[in-house]
Amino acid sequence: MKTADTQKNIVKTANIKKSIIKTAGIAAALLALVFVSIQGTLAYLTSRESLANTFTVGDLEIGLQEPDWNPEDGDGVNVYPGYSVYKNPTVKNITSDKNGEEPCYARMRILLADSNGTPVTDAGRLALMKAMIRYDSTYTGSYEQTGTAKKLVQGRIPGYSLAELETLPMINPLFEIDTERTTENEIVCNYMGDDAKGILKIGEQAVLFTTLALPTEWKNEQIRTLGDFQIIVKAEAIQASGFAGQKEALAALDEEMRTEPGTVSGDA
Repeated sequence: MKTADTQKNIVKTANIKKSIIKTAGIAAALLALVFVSIQGTLAYLTSRESLANTFTVGDLEIGLQEPDWNPEDGDGVNVYPGYSVYKNPTVKNITSDKNGEEPCYARMRILLADSNGTPVTDAGRLALMKAMIRYDSTYTGSYEQTGTAKKLVQGRIPGYSLAELETLPMINPLFEIDTERTTENEIVCNYMGDDAKGILKIGEQAVLFTTLALPTEWKNEQIRTLGDFQIIVKAEAIQASGFAGQKEALAALDEEMRTEPGTVSGDA
């Protein structure tokens, strides 16, 4: 018969937190030189089922897709002033519900890079790239499906002026730009949701932006400054369970990314 101290040692030995690093999504678009890749989710969690030393490891998984971006159809090739194209990077909590609910905190990163994937540092070039990224609330696409929009229509002639583009936000209001983590060439966007709590439940999804458009006023000077470039979008997530709120969870995600850079990747 086991003593109380022996039983405690068994529980202590079993109660070791495991780390899970998963990749789920990177989508990258290269205008005038198309590039697409995927990488992504980082999360760590352990779910205890009972006090009898039985544990199940959670299976947090997010996906990142953009069905309206198709380089094979010429998206992002030979762009010009007035050019517009749908691009809908969408994150979704695709975790299986076999172990119950697995809500998470998610964020997305927009990296502005040159054709080699090197972050752009020229302020003028960065400003042009940011001016192209817009979110249209009338867009009907999703994680699985292509869509259309009423305010920014893909391929409309003669296109949209800078003033028209500036009436729309850069990103979906369901996200909030993280001013602490954002740099000149990487915009970090935290998912906040309708209630500003930032919880992304199993099956829920959110598009970051919907359209890339070059203002009709741009001339050869702007096009030369813009050059060939990439807009690389990454999605990251961490389980919501065990944290007091989003701030604490994202700080833990930062630490996890520093110590565990990820082990799995694949092509979109």
